[in-house]
Amino acid sequence: MGVPSTQISLIREHTETIRPPRALWVPFELGRPLGLPGNPDFQKQVVLAALELLVLEKGPVLADFPDDIPEKTGTEKLVAAFRQEIAEFHSWYDIGRKKRGYSAVIYFPPDDAFRLFTDFMQGNPLKLLDTISSPALALRFAAQDLKAFYFESVMFRPDFTLPDDSGFNRWFWQKTAAGNVLKAIREKCRASNDKSFKMTGEMLLVPLDQI
Repeated sequence: MGVPSTQISLIREHTETIRPPRALWVPFELGRPLGLPGNPDFQKQVVLAALELLVLEKGPVLADFPDDIPEKTGTEKLVAAFRQEIAEFHSWYDIGRKKRGYSAVIYFPPDDAFRLFTDFMQGNPLKLLDTISSPALALRFAAQDLKAFYFESVMFRPDFTLPDDSGFNRWFWQKTAAGNVLKAIREKCRASNDKSFKMTGEMLLVPLDQI
């Protein structure tokens, strides 16, 4: 007696031709057999649906997964764009830091700033450095470091031409996911009952001329 097997299929026509003992067809794009990354609950549903086919003694069986990938919320889309943007700029930042021998990023390297801002947007507890006394202060320092990361990155990108600080500010606040994230953080701070968050949102995150 052989070992029971099951699989996940992304191309139904191929699976119908091959006729494996058990297969679960999923209506997702190629390369994403479990759905979108960052959604472990949905991915677990897909894996369990494939494993449940092992109880079937006879085959071939080709079952359909009943659900499509859930739509992302506005916050999830912004977080995904922010994550991708940081990854794209990281290599240029590293090149610039190596050539200069220093960086204006002090407290929050880009990945740490990403985690802090996304945790705050999603209502998760914030992980603070021992040297930073409050969550509101952490947001302010992380915003400063994030802008420094972007500035130092674009200075070493040959496809970017930003002649002065005002050009950088227009680009950062109007064209980047990072700028949109800080605007979303600002609105959440302004809506808070915490006075330190409220002041941070009103005055200390986004320049008034970019609101």
